Amino acid sequence: MSLVLTEEGGEQKENFLKWILGFSDDFEEQLASELDAVMEKIRDAAIELCPKDTGALASSITIDNSGIVSAGDFYGNSISAGSEDVINPKTGKPTSEYASLVHDGHAMRDGTFWEGIPFLTEAFDMYFEELEACVDRAMKELGAVD
Repeated sequence: MSLVLTEEGGEQKENFLKWILGFSDDFEEQLASELDAVMEKIRDAAIELCPKDTGALASSITIDNSGIVSAGDFYGNSISAGSEDVINPKTGKPTSEYASLVHDGHAMRDGTFWEGIPFLTEAFDMYFEELEACVDRAMKELGAVD
């Protein structure tokens, strides 16, 4: 099937071009909505998997969906744990000071190593296939892959 636009048919061509541009906008919104839904699942799983003593660290897990990643106009967002603004009520310290220690592990005072609980990584792994499928659908829709 082919589609040819000519200079003839002024209003039809203009309406068609508006439709094409609208489709592009709708597609970007649909893709963003799908990605946001998967990211919300990952965030919720990370909150569930995060160890909870006071709950401060789990409450600091957020999605940054500013939308545009610096490399061009690519839509993107990220999930993070730990914040200067979320304070652990037991220690009085911001969760940003210990989030990576809880996630990745750390040396204990007695010299042993506490393995950590990679709650963000595990949550991402749980939904990786769904996230990958969403990106694959987008790439096919955009004609980037067959």
